[in-house]
Amino acid sequence: MLSCRKLVMMIGAILVLALMPAPLSARETSIAVVVNPGNSIRSISLAELRNIFLGTQQFWKDGTQIVPIVRAPSARERDVLLRRIVHMSELQFQQYWRKKHGRAPIVVVSNGMQVATVSKEAGGIALVSSGDLHPDVKVLRVGGYLPGSAAYPLKSSAAR
Repeated sequence: MLSCRKLVMMIGAILVLALMPAPLSARETSIAVVVNPGNSIRSISLAELRNIFLGTQQFWKDGTQIVPIVRAPSARERDVLLRRIVHMSELQFQQYWRKKHGRAPIVVVSNGMQVATVSKEAGGIALVSSGDLHPDVKVLRVGGYLPGSAAYPLKSSAAR
């Protein structure tokens, strides 16, 4: 009887360990590209994203003005924007926009603010952690892939 009790306890302990989430530092989070749900676009390339977030593409194909929304410095989404899309440091990105005489991206402090702004701006586009997605925005494919797929190009370590 004692060995049966030990066996049950061991199985229980193994199940608890198996069902525990992995440490955050080991996870990767997809950073989704979201637009206003009224936008007809379904997919976007990394080159198009670069042009949008550097202000060289200012209008969608239907003529709607693009409104890029970005997270404040030190956010994961901003890090992905800098490293994977515009290929600049934070300082370079800020200097670029100081010198450019165009409409700079709107800067917000949370993913919730990004989602709210994109849902209200017809031309809105932002990078949002896949864990913060909301039905008020539309998720785009990037390079043909949706967030969460192995080949999706916009990922960030979950721990910061």
